[in-house]
Amino acid sequence: MSEKKPVIVVAGDVTVDWFMYPVDTSDEGENWRLHTSSHADALPGGAALLTKFIRQSLEAEGIPAIVTGPPLQEPLRDIPPERVIHSNVMLDRFQVRGGEEKVLRISKSLGYIGSGSGSPQPMPPEHDFKAAEVIVLDDAGNGFRDHRDAWHSALPHIGDSIVVYKMRGALITGALWDEVSKNCPDNRIMVINASDLRRTSGVHISKSLSWERTAKDFVFQLHRLDELKELQQCPYLIVLFGTDGAILHRGGENANTTLIFDPSLLEGGFAARVDGRIMGLTSIFTATIVRHLAKDGIHGITAGIEQGLGYSRALLEAGYVKTDTGIKYPPEQILSKSSSNHVYTSCHVERPVDLKDSDPNFWRILHQKTRNTWQRVAEEIVIKGDKGLEGVPMSVFGELATIDRFEIESYSAIRELIIEFLANPEPKQPLCFAVFGPPGSGKSFGVKQILKDLDENEDKLKRIIFNISQFGNYQDLVAAFHDVRDIVLEGRVPFVFFDEFDSALDDQRLGWLKYFLAPMQDGEFRDGESTHPLGNAIFVFAGGTKSTYKNFVRNLPENNSSAVASKEGNDESQLPEEYVKEEDAKNAFRDAKVPDFVSRLRGHINVMGLNRQRKENDYDDVFIIRRAKILRTSLKNDPRASGLCNSKDELNIDEGVLRAMLHITKYKHGTRSMKALIEMSRLEGKKRYDLSALPVRDQLDLHVDADEFLFLTKMERYQSILRMQDLLNPEETSYLQKEEDMVMPVAKLIHKDYVEHRDADGTSSDTTVLFEDLPDYLKQSNRDAAEDIPNKLRAINHGIRKITPGKTARTPDITDDEVEKLSSMEHDRFCRERRLLGWVDGEKKDTDNKISPYLVSFDKLPDDIKAYNRESIYAIPVILKELDYEIYRMEEVEEIDDPHIIDRLARIAHDRYVKERSNEGDTPETNPSMVEFDALPNDMKEANLDYAKRIPVLLRGIDYGVRRLQKDAEPKLLTLDAKQIETMAEIEHARWNWQKILQGWIYKEGEKNIEKKTTPHLVPWKEL
Repeated sequence: MSEKKPVIVVAGDVTVDWFMYPVDTSDEGENWRLHTSSHADALPGGAALLTKFIRQSLEAEGIPAIVTGPPLQEPLRDIPPERVIHSNVMLDRFQVRGGEEKVLRISKSLGYIGSGSGSPQPMPPEHDFKAAEVIVLDDAGNGFRDHRDAWHSALPHIGDSIVVYKMRGALITGALWDEVSKNCPDNRIMVINASDLRRTSGVHISKSLSWERTAKDFVFQLHRLDELKELQQCPYLIVLFGTDGAILHRGGENANTTLIFDPSLLEGGFAARVDGRIMGLTSIFTATIVRHLAKDGIHGITAGIEQGLGYSRALLEAGYVKTDTGIKYPPEQILSKSSSNHVYTSCHVERPVDLKDSDPNFWRILHQKTRNTWQRVAEEIVIKGDKGLEGVPMSVFGELATIDRFEIESYSAIRELIIEFLANPEPKQPLCFAVFGPPGSGKSFGVKQILKDLDENEDKLKRIIFNISQFGNYQDLVAAFHDVRDIVLEGRVPFVFFDEFDSALDDQRLGWLKYFLAPMQDGEFRDGESTHPLGNAIFVFAGGTKSTYKNFVRNLPENNSSAVASKEGNDESQLPEEYVKEEDAKNAFRDAKVPDFVSRLRGHINVMGLNRQRKENDYDDVFIIRRAKILRTSLKNDPRASGLCNSKDELNIDEGVLRAMLHITKYKHGTRSMKALIEMSRLEGKKRYDLSALPVRDQLDLHVDADEFLFLTKMERYQSILRMQDLLNPEETSYLQKEEDMVMPVAKLIHKDYVEHRDADGTSSDTTVLFEDLPDYLKQSNRDAAEDIPNKLRAINHGIRKITPGKTARTPDITDDEVEKLSSMEHDRFCRERRLLGWVDGEKKDTDNKISPYLVSFDKLPDDIKAYNRESIYAIPVILKELDYEIYRMEEVEEIDDPHIIDRLARIAHDRYVKERSNEGDTPETNPSMVEFDALPNDMKEANLDYAKRIPVLLRGIDYGVRRLQKDAEPKLLTLDAKQIETMAEIEHARWNWQKILQGWIYKEGEKNIEKKTTPHLVPWKEL
């Protein structure tokens, strides 16, 4: 007997879509054929078109299903608008991007034709809702929502059916919405467009600035506005942002939000590249969602969104197909092939932390995707290109590609301003914006690329540059304005770049500003007694004295971007000296007309540059990524460096050179300094950019601190493996001093740990003394071991970071195999050190004659000596913890991030532990952990919470993952074989080892001693 086919019922607003399109003229025949003419075809629209798309999509996937929808009878030409609304559009031929072929797309909407009185009667589906596994409602706001007869009797009886509700026009309103909300509380999927959401009263969601801002605005509005409460509680809400992205919000008790987006384009970016429009984009998207629901249930919703966006783009690109029988939508195989060319990624969007600011911490997807991998990603960008930035938003303006959210939003906002300005045939005044950035940051380059992006051949815009610092008097500026007028008279819009506009005039700071005010406000300038109109122009003001807009407006010094707090009510004598000076500077700025100047600006760009920028509430840990991109681009553009690339386009660069280039505190002249270092390097004929290619010290010192640069080339440093946001302010302490401040404390703690272990195992000797009492060569030995820790950690892809205040150090994710690798590295370092001191290999240790039997490879060492090396590795996280640092793996590991789920899992794990230990005879007297979870000491609670977070890591070790369980679905019990259990046990034992070590336990043979925190089980899994 054949399996029953699922039933999918589609209902909703229906239209007959009329398409008028040009017909080629003929050289013969009737008179009308000799002239330009058009033809009109009718196709099903609305719910009828959605039914067609769903049926087509399921058939292509080979999914057997019964799909029914509104019975729109053929021929469509005979259906009057009194019965079904007619929509009317004009088609035209548009060239396919990147090719010579032309396709038909909509060039103009001709409106609708409907019934003269009231809305047409709805068309109920052929099948009743009660028989359907999936119900699809297409509510376009054309009357179906209020015709209760079409759906009222069936909705209360739909049971467990999944309801896909596609809604246009006014949202969360109408009788149908109320009924569906009441009868489908847990299995409802809403599909809406962002454009409709933005038209909802009180909703403010940004567009085309950055995906981060759009997503943060969305979750902020969703949780803040009572008008959106019903959408917030919707089990599955999908909001479409054109064909470029979507937000999936899961409502309910454990609400969470996912952004699915094209990282290479902002909202509206793809449609802007395609001339003309096409109907049915939301319908083809919804049909793809339905296909994935039919195939995988609710688990398929995210994949359905990604593929649905791709299908929408494919439909837009393909346009309408003209056949012998008239206009058609493109076939499924064309859409399927084209949709695979579009790549989307996803990320979790946190709930708002307060209801006053949508994004107080300036969230970056870049940070979320690479928060543990900054150094690795930067290195991969230099070596392999942008492959290391997969899934990270990147905006391209001409030849400028930026991943920094600050720059993306700044450039995007200015670009949109220019587009709007050019669309206005009679602007009242020039469009004015400013650009700031450190010297050498590429201010002029960035602005040029905006122009290139908008008008590559300068057909409409013409660039002209003036350096104000080279002007001697006002007449020089007048001559510049006349040049601007000449461009206007040519019929083009002048794109005027005033470089160093904030230069002094006759010893007066910012003396030129007052002469810009009239041209900016009124679009005219004075030349003698005459006033001349400037016409339609764009003014770009590039600053030369301040690196940020904020510093310019507030006249802040460059080494302090934070404004001094207001101290109203205090007299000047009570204020700090620097505050009085700042107030004087502000008064001087007012006299120079800075507020008047700023009020005429319509936007600004802060170009970040290569050096780390100090800004309020932002660590600017993206600077290393900016450096990586510019370093690769500079090397790729240097013909002398062509030999550095292999057949895979990978750059061959020495680790030390790369580390110094990325981590040097400051490039003295910004991008120019990095490019100068490359130009001074000896790269001709080189296959590898190594230390021998670097310029000599004196040349290095022209553009970087040579001592610091060369120091970085030698080996990994604590600061080069330190999480970016934990780097100290270089203005407070030099790089070399900060490194010294780490090395010596670590060296002393290494020795302290050694002494504690020797005391515990009863093997004290003349070396188990205070660090200060050690002979110099042993002090140096500890120092060398301390300096080598960063090398070891990077060898297993680990870094260090500050411990979160109020938290305990995270348990390291270091495997037994990695412990053995680091132990071997420590032994190799020990051998090098001993040989430098004159020691030689021999059968028996002889300290007086410097003979040792241990100057052999690690694998030939006896087990007790291997254990000493292993002991030194186990000590590393304990030592770093003493200095408020923890170790973390430099990769994006999947962890559970919902605090409620983490807490529940931790409690379940602890309760199970207590039950199992109780069965073994443990009591609170013999085992302090045998108490309620809330009564545990903080370190034990943290250990359980850490275990809960890392359950996905444990499962990943046996190639399993975690996903959300469909509501009311029965979970499948996991059946593991002996090998899988062994693997998980080994992973968990390694975690347990590190957890105990961080809690102060040490290895000792014999029985476990809780009081002294000794145990014989702190060994690799294989030695248990």
